[in-house]
Amino acid sequence: MFARLTAFWRGRVHFAVRCGNPAAFINATLQDGITLFHMQKAKYGLRAQVSLQDFPRLRRAARRARAQVKITARYGWPFIAARWRRRKGLLVGLVLVAVALSILSQLVLFISVNGNKKISSAELLQKAQSLGLKSWVWHKNLDLDRIATGLEDSFPDLAWVGIDRNGTHVQINVAEKIRPKAPAEEGNLVAARAGVVEQVIVIQGVAQVHEGETVRAGQVLIAKAPPASPLAKAGTAPPPARAKGFVRGRVWYSAEATVPLKEDKVAATGRVGTGWGIKIGPRVIMVTTPESPYPLVRKDVIARPLLTWRNWRFPVEVIMVRYQELQQVHLTHSPEEARRLAEERARAEVQSKITPGATPLAEKVLVMPGPDTAVRVRVEEETFEDLAVYANANGGE
Repeated sequence: MFARLTAFWRGRVHFAVRCGNPAAFINATLQDGITLFHMQKAKYGLRAQVSLQDFPRLRRAARRARAQVKITARYGWPFIAARWRRRKGLLVGLVLVAVALSILSQLVLFISVNGNKKISSAELLQKAQSLGLKSWVWHKNLDLDRIATGLEDSFPDLAWVGIDRNGTHVQINVAEKIRPKAPAEEGNLVAARAGVVEQVIVIQGVAQVHEGETVRAGQVLIAKAPPASPLAKAGTAPPPARAKGFVRGRVWYSAEATVPLKEDKVAATGRVGTGWGIKIGPRVIMVTTPESPYPLVRKDVIARPLLTWRNWRFPVEVIMVRYQELQQVHLTHSPEEARRLAEERARAEVQSKITPGATPLAEKVLVMPGPDTAVRVRVEEETFEDLAVYANANGGE
């Protein structure tokens, strides 16, 4: 960590050397007392880093070794300071913008309502305004608990009111009182999926299938009792509104997966670069490593607030950009390895389809015919599970 801070403070120059004899160039730099960092061999020569104070002497070593030096990147505080010295007006403007944003962040600028269906947002906002919640007021002058209580008392249809403040945005979250709904378990019991019936237990209603019968998804298994006849005796209780019972059976699931014997993939090399910047509103200003140091990367951006105090956040964030180098990898699988990978992928897909709680009965793995350049595997799983669900819960009748 100390070495990285030292390198950042003194400055580093990243360069590429085009030379037929890289060893001669390295010997020339050693003779001049120049220290090279992070040397890497390249097809045209080599790549390396040198401190800013040693870079002027690097030209002389390059001439002696008949090498061409090209700067690829500049890193460190001296370059940042030089850049900002040329942009004094921009720096002053950023300071003024930061001060203005800091002041504006103490005000309420936006108010929204969430969760209301029966009561209109305009009514809620009008009442909240009469209680003191309105735009362009200071956060510290608001008693959000008192305003929430006032809204609950003003609207009898509200079961709960909560007010959240996130920066300049205040959101009124409400929950309205609702009538109890009829139970979802009503109507016929239908098949959730296709299968072979093994067991039928009727508690209430009329069975529509028998053991050993093959059923399709959505087929009625146990029907609710028919409506009472107009000739029924007065005072007779109406038939139940839903069927009850259990229908269990065997269900089959299957999935296929194909793995080529030769494939190209993108994999991480383990090399990681990091850049730092500042975010002011939607604008991001990168201070270090403004561009990716690798040709193929996966970029992750992490934002952290600069200052926080209770619910207040300073409107300037520190941005860390993590560049993870990727490379194209050519893989060659043996037929046995490709079969194992295909079987694992197909089995994982089958397991994701099986109903939770189902009892596995048997598994069959089949190698399917296919091209000579790939292996295709099919996995079939047989389970014993409950088939019956209520029609209104399965999208049926």
